[in-house]
Amino acid sequence: MKKIMALALLVVAVGAAAGAHYAGNDAPEYIQSAETRVGSYLTSDYGHVACNSTKVNDQRWELDCTNQTRGKTFQFAVYPSEKAPYGVSRSFYLEAINDDAKQSAEQGLMRYLQINTQAG
Repeated sequence: MKKIMALALLVVAVGAAAGAHYAGNDAPEYIQSAETRVGSYLTSDYGHVACNSTKVNDQRWELDCTNQTRGKTFQFAVYPSEKAPYGVSRSFYLEAINDDAKQSAEQGLMRYLQINTQAG
């Protein structure tokens, strides 16, 4: 019984910490969605990446994902889908900022995100 209680407390603590991360980041849902999706897709193509989103201003967020093993950093501008210059099927729209991000846009699962590689 003690093990079950300890496990339950651990699950609650981890959940609270994850919730605090997003609450402290004040990131809208589309940013959280972009961070999760891009991180997952890049990991499937390049190996583990760590992603972090930063608010630039009210209109723009940036998402940086890093793969330390390969020495790659993928930088994207993230906007809500209604700001996209063309139809996108997600809640977010991405523009590739650096060369690694532009190259990733045509790789594996990333190509389904309809990333704009001409903007940056």
